[in-house]
Amino acid sequence: MVKFKLSRTLKLSIVEAMFFNAFFVATQTFIIISIALYFNANPFQISLISSFPVFSQMFQIFTPFWYKLFGNRKKSLIFVSIIGRGSLILLPIAVFFDIKNSWIFVFIMTIYSLFGTFISNIWTASMRELVPFEERGKYFGVRNVFSSAIGILVTFIYSRFLDFPNKKIGILLVTSLVGVFSITTIILFLFHQIPEMKENVAKINLKKPFRDKRFLHFLIFVAIWTFAIEMTRPYFSYLQIAILGVKTSFLGNISVISGIITMILYPFYGRLSDKYGNKNILMIGISLATIAPLLYFVMTEYNYHSLILLDGIFSAFAWAAINLTFFNLLLETVSEPAENYIGAYALVSGITAIISSSIGGILGNFLKDKTFYILGDKYHGIQFLILFGFLLRIYALLHLTSVEAFEKPIRYKSWLLSNPSLFKRREINLPLYLKILNPRKRMDEKNDRN
Repeated sequence: MVKFKLSRTLKLSIVEAMFFNAFFVATQTFIIISIALYFNANPFQISLISSFPVFSQMFQIFTPFWYKLFGNRKKSLIFVSIIGRGSLILLPIAVFFDIKNSWIFVFIMTIYSLFGTFISNIWTASMRELVPFEERGKYFGVRNVFSSAIGILVTFIYSRFLDFPNKKIGILLVTSLVGVFSITTIILFLFHQIPEMKENVAKINLKKPFRDKRFLHFLIFVAIWTFAIEMTRPYFSYLQIAILGVKTSFLGNISVISGIITMILYPFYGRLSDKYGNKNILMIGISLATIAPLLYFVMTEYNYHSLILLDGIFSAFAWAAINLTFFNLLLETVSEPAENYIGAYALVSGITAIISSSIGGILGNFLKDKTFYILGDKYHGIQFLILFGFLLRIYALLHLTSVEAFEKPIRYKSWLLSNPSLFKRREINLPLYLKILNPRKRMDEKNDRN
């Protein structure tokens, strides 16, 4: 077998991923919640900005407009990057001039998310052509290791800045770095060799992907999973900061631990996904991700240190698998032209995201100041919203079993369970729910639809 050699563009893509993650982590979790609270955003606005990156994906169906306007992928990518990622430079400007209007903050994040979705569409379609199917797990595993390493470092730095006694200085430093890193990624795109489309696509045609039964099963899973995540996404960090008063430096330390574990796991999961299939590893990741809502439901002012640490560990194992294999499973289920399928995926996830975030935002505003007592124990209203997210994650896991993709049974072989007097077989299939929940006959060979 010929060894896969990275082209200059794929090497640059790894560097771009590092700078991208350096500012992207500031748009996630406790960092973006801290910035939002500085701009006086309420739970409804926080819910919107947290889910808008997913909601805006539905506008990917208009990506051919940019192709038509500029004539090729490369110019289109550069233009939408300048508008989308360049808009983040407005954040430190607003902080510097003491503009604390929450809707201005929402506007900036909306522009970033809206144009970011065009970047994602063009980049995803290009990567599908640049990276061979059998090497995707390995390549993106390595790519994620480098981006995660940078993410760990800057998260630690951001958390220290956010703990400054002078809030304005801390927020200004964080947003300034975000602006610099975002501009750097645009410069790196200038040196990318982006492949042109093999055929001209005048517009996104959604009929084919929605008539593809194999892809339709994937879309149903996407809708349920997106609803589960986007409805509760910001409230984990909101509970930590706004309700429990957890220091951002502590959250930064946990993020470093979680990031190190994730960085180690990416190449491991990459090899496993190439061997056993993206679907199998994704199911393991989602199973582990269901633990977090339970931890936050029982979290109090007295036990949050240990529970947040546990969440950081479990989440590292869960989301390393999810972030790597979810994207690969999407690439595995699409057909040509890829833009049509990616557009359908974006439309479904986008509509679901805005509906779920709106519901979550309304419920968040209603429950933020509510407290309940069960058997004398105090629970915050936000915790019940998080608990509902647990049930939805389980429901999404059930639907993932119906998605058709390459799978190879994961087996455990060891002397520990090899006593023939105790077991009729020497092999124990893991995870057990694969047998219970998925009666379909497993695919033993890779599907070569690229």
